[in-house]
Amino acid sequence: MEKKKPIRLNIEDLQEKASLITSPDCRFINNDMGMLADFTKVEPRPIDLRQPYRTKEGRIMRVINGKMRISINLMEYEVEARDLVFSPNNSLIEVLEISPGSNFQAVMPAAGFLPASPDSLFSDAYSRHGARLSLGEEDWEYIGLFFSLIWEVLKREPFHRESLKYLLASLCAEVRCLLDRQRASLPARQSRQEETFRRFIALVNEHACRERTVGFYADHLCLTPHYLSSVIRESSGQTVMQWINQSVILEAKVLLKHSNLLVFQISDELNFPNPSFFSKFFKRMTGMTPAEYQRT
Repeated sequence: MEKKKPIRLNIEDLQEKASLITSPDCRFINNDMGMLADFTKVEPRPIDLRQPYRTKEGRIMRVINGKMRISINLMEYEVEARDLVFSPNNSLIEVLEISPGSNFQAVMPAAGFLPASPDSLFSDAYSRHGARLSLGEEDWEYIGLFFSLIWEVLKREPFHRESLKYLLASLCAEVRCLLDRQRASLPARQSRQEETFRRFIALVNEHACRERTVGFYADHLCLTPHYLSSVIRESSGQTVMQWINQSVILEAKVLLKHSNLLVFQISDELNFPNPSFFSKFFKRMTGMTPAEYQRT
């Protein structure tokens, strides 16, 4: 049976399938960036709920209406109107829920298009798994001005590439300021715990397919296994191993749905001792066998 193709919303894919957006006055795509000005005009919807997919480019999303539940690199966010959400480059994303009538705007600069400092918004350790920012009215309107001006620059003839680059850089700098303000508002102890938790999740996203011991992550964070376990449980309500297992399951789902690898090959790719062990692990975590999941 032919595998489903990966659910991808990268710039090159959207360029090839611009018909996903029926109204050309609500989107722009070139090699440098993509912008969606009105999600309600996307038809058919390119996102399947609860199917993990990867995105090459980072994104900044401005939520106008509705509610969504989104997982970005294991971190789950409940998003609603007047929220700003961003995801870094090469993210593993699941849209878990989206209410009828939801609408948002989004920009996605190509990796390397932005100057080095603003580009770090999408690639540094702290923001490696994205963030949700709930904005007050003044900040909401201010960020909206950037989206409006970016859209005007995109429609302008002749096209001014350098203006676009530094306008996007300014937007990223403003988002970074908002993120830093949010971090600064946390009590010192909570801030330290969150920093440890975020560094841990970044390591899990990078290494979970090969490394599944508490000691590995504790060593990389220069902590004892006991202290790391305590911080992670206190910060998230879950254990270190629960986070590692979640990461492995997401990778397994992507490979089962969107590759031509056989189950035994996926078992080897994810560093399981044998296919039987992998199948039992997958069923324990999801309630179905790998083969059953492939057929859903």
